[in-house]
Amino acid sequence: MSPNNFTITFWGVRGSRPVPGSHTVEYGGNTSCVEVRIGSRLIILDAGTGIVNLGARLAQESGKLSGDILITHAHWDHIQGFPFFAPAYNKQNRFRIYGVKEGERSFESLLKSTMAAPHFPIPLEKMGADIRFQELSPAQGIDLGDGITVQTAANNHPDGGISYRIQYGNKSCCYMTDTEHGSPADQGLRELCRGADLVIYDAHFTDEEYDRHRGWGHSTWQEGLNLVQEADAGRLLLFHHNPERNDQQMAQLEEMLSCDYPQISVAREGMVIEL
Repeated sequence: MSPNNFTITFWGVRGSRPVPGSHTVEYGGNTSCVEVRIGSRLIILDAGTGIVNLGARLAQESGKLSGDILITHAHWDHIQGFPFFAPAYNKQNRFRIYGVKEGERSFESLLKSTMAAPHFPIPLEKMGADIRFQELSPAQGIDLGDGITVQTAANNHPDGGISYRIQYGNKSCCYMTDTEHGSPADQGLRELCRGADLVIYDAHFTDEEYDRHRGWGHSTWQEGLNLVQEADAGRLLLFHHNPERNDQQMAQLEEMLSCDYPQISVAREGMVIEL
C-alpha cells in the first residue's frame, strides 16, 4: 500500500447525544464516528449514531467487507449506532472490535448487553457477520497488519476510556475524545500525540464554560491547543461538539479561531481529510 493513501472521513462529530434538526444541519448532529481508510484497509473510530450512515454507504460496496472498529468507551454516544450498522448483518463480512473493560466486565459483554432483550430485538450474536472482540488496556499497542499500528493511552473520563494513535509510515492521526485535562492522564496523552500530523480532540466546552462542568470528563479547545503545542503535533481538529451549540454558534467559534489560530479546524459531518 502507498503511504500517501491515508484518508479520514467524519460521520458523527457531536458529543453526548444526537441532535437532529435544522439548527445542526451545517456541522451535523450525529454522535461520534470517524472512518479511516489506509489503502484498502478500513478502520472505524467509535460507533455513535454516525456509524449508521457510514454503514449505509459501506453496504453499497460489492464483495466481502472487513474492518477494525476501535471504541473509546461504552457510553451511549459512542456505541448507540452499532445495532443499526448494516454491514454487521451481512454474513460475508468480518469485523474486529476493540475496547476496554469496565471494572470486571469485558467490553464484549458491555456491548452485547445493549442489544439484549428488552433493549433490542436482535442479539449481537445473531447479527450475521463474523464479529470478534479484542480487549485492550491503556498504553497497549496493536499491530493491525499491512504496516498499520495503533497505540493507546488512558483518558480521564467517568467509567474510563482510551485514546488512539493510528500510524502508517510517517503519517499519524490521534483520536482523543472524552477526556478531561488536569489529571495524571495528561502526560500519557501528550506522549501519544507527540509529533502527530493530526489530533482530533474533545472540545466539548470552552474555558469559560468549563468551570461549571468540572468532573464531567470533557475538555476545551484551549487545552487542546496547549496539548498539540507541547507535543509538537501538527493540526488540531475540534471534535465532540456540545449538543447545546447550534450551527450559528459553531460558525462564530470557527470564525474566531480561523483568524487567530490557523492550525485549528472544526470537525463537520462529511469532512474529509487526506494526510
